[in-house]
Amino acid sequence: MFSKVISSIPVSYNTNNHNISFDLIFGEGKDGAYCKNETERKNFSTSYDVELYESGTEDDYMKGYRVVANEGPLVIRIDNITINSKDTTKYDYAIGFALDNNEPQYSSNWETTPNNIDRDGTLWTIPANSNKYYSFDQNPRGKYQWVSKRALDMNYEPSQEETELGIEKTTENTGLIYLTFMVFHKNKVITQLVSGGISRGIATTRGGTPQNSSAARFGYGNETESASLKSNFKFVEGTEKYVLPVRLRIAESSATNNINCAQTLECANLNSLKKQTMTIPF
Repeated sequence: MFSKVISSIPVSYNTNNHNISFDLIFGEGKDGAYCKNETERKNFSTSYDVELYESGTEDDYMKGYRVVANEGPLVIRIDNITINSKDTTKYDYAIGFALDNNEPQYSSNWETTPNNIDRDGTLWTIPANSNKYYSFDQNPRGKYQWVSKRALDMNYEPSQEETELGIEKTTENTGLIYLTFMVFHKNKVITQLVSGGISRGIATTRGGTPQNSSAARFGYGNETESASLKSNFKFVEGTEKYVLPVRLRIAESSATNNINCAQTLECANLNSLKKQTMTIPF
């Protein structure tokens, strides 16, 4: 049942004697079709509300999250990243991070690519213990921005044109995103070059009343690019992946946005092609 409204999702877990913790903060980005500066595109000053739901006690305790977003580009900021182990003095650590709009399945814990879906891009390796935060609106080497929009009514059947544009029929899984996290390390060096903002303390509790919202859908928007470098971090043997499902909602106060939001990469590519096609005057 609904518990409270918070400003971020605190993630904390242990795998193979590695203690991992970080905060996930969600906000509205800018359309990459018009905003060409990557830093500005992913910057936001007001974060979305996160609704915490809890059930059970002790061994039966479970929790889940709903993010109340606006229609438009979705940005996920990862802050306060810490990884501690008995080898902290020997290694620099990083978390692996990727987003999928269907639940990913992997052949093994060290695999970074799902075996059941086509992911747009690969997986980020983000330095831990650096007192920095990092913002993302696509996977590394991805082609499209992440976008949230209002879902269709539950019983509405999309037209052929809507289906071609990647607008899907609404089901119980509509609006779910899946965040994969992994643990990586490399031999420690004296200095480390990092980019991003300075990590900041953020109050997590916002109140006890959720705002009015409606069902959301998640998809791929316009083409854009994010700078990424080949990682020299290696998977930490013996650690396990953590896949966190998060449900998106659209705030009742959100303006309507006509940005592309295609459920599949094939439809996102068609949207992009149509946008780049013009009729020559007679």
